[in-house]
Amino acid sequence: MRTKQTNYARRVFNPDALLKFTVICLLILGMLTAPTTLFAAESIHKPIKFATLAPKGSTWMKNFEAMGREIRAKTDKEIGLRIYPNGVQGDELDVIRKMRAGLLHAGAMTATGLGEIQKEVLIFQLPRIFRNYAELDHVRDFLREDLDKKFMDEGYVLIGMGDIGFYYIFSNEPIRTIADLQSPTIKMWARTSDKIALEFYKNAEIPTVPREVTQVLSSLYSGQINAVTASPYVTVALQWHDKFKYMTDLPVSVGVGATVITKEKFEQFTPEQQKILREVGDKYQASLIEQIRKDNERAIEALQKKAGLQVVAFEDDAREAWDAIAAETHQALVGQIYSQAFLDKINARLEEYRKNQ
Repeated sequence: MRTKQTNYARRVFNPDALLKFTVICLLILGMLTAPTTLFAAESIHKPIKFATLAPKGSTWMKNFEAMGREIRAKTDKEIGLRIYPNGVQGDELDVIRKMRAGLLHAGAMTATGLGEIQKEVLIFQLPRIFRNYAELDHVRDFLREDLDKKFMDEGYVLIGMGDIGFYYIFSNEPIRTIADLQSPTIKMWARTSDKIALEFYKNAEIPTVPREVTQVLSSLYSGQINAVTASPYVTVALQWHDKFKYMTDLPVSVGVGATVITKEKFEQFTPEQQKILREVGDKYQASLIEQIRKDNERAIEALQKKAGLQVVAFEDDAREAWDAIAAETHQALVGQIYSQAFLDKINARLEEYRKNQ
């Protein structure tokens, strides 16, 4: 009996087999975490280690890769991007920590990551502050110089600013009122570090399940989460879409983002190289904004036609109540994220812009 067990153990725990298995696992891990480069690593004199949550093949990644090619060409192969996609370097807060430690140099950030650098930029993601993209573009252009200075003061350079699209509610139950979201069956995702969403959901008495972006997919499969707010294209790109049956037609907020590089790394480049980085960054960010907005439109259409997603209307009375809670949230976060003066500045600019439309 003991001999049989010993032979069985040798077959199962065969050292050669275990070694082969370990090597295979390490190779797979290496492929998953390896940076994306479009050129030989040794050909880059000043590589920029660039991290993003964007998955390979997405519009974001194609844009970053094209941006990297142009930067490399215009700097005569002096500068290039080593891109780490798919969140392999961790969530945005992890990326920020690695940038501060010098392990990474740059990243594509949503407002959550940007807010870790400079909190006031989070004001762009206040619920219902913008009615459409034109308002967002107007205010962002108006504040660009201010934001450049604020980020520079914190040790970072804004290479380009953009957006992810308007966020909608995706769920497995039709959401037509705030009361629907207050149901005990709803498990609404909130990003762990998203103070704005957490404050709004608290004011609206909507139960939340805090998770970081990299944890959402597994939480959807396990049933820990069954509702999210996200842009339509994000739900497709991150493979969340097939876990939902409904989308509510209320644009609850807009997701904004930007590409940043540490000031320390930026200052290693010549003035001409710095100019190229800024110009190419802004060029591709403008292109990305246009592409992502089109992708969001196409995503809604595709989700309805191919995935059977149903779009439901948020009732008018509920919309008014939602806006009232949003306004309450705006004021509640004064002093925590932004100053009253900064909020007043944006509201005054929006009021003036709306009068002239």
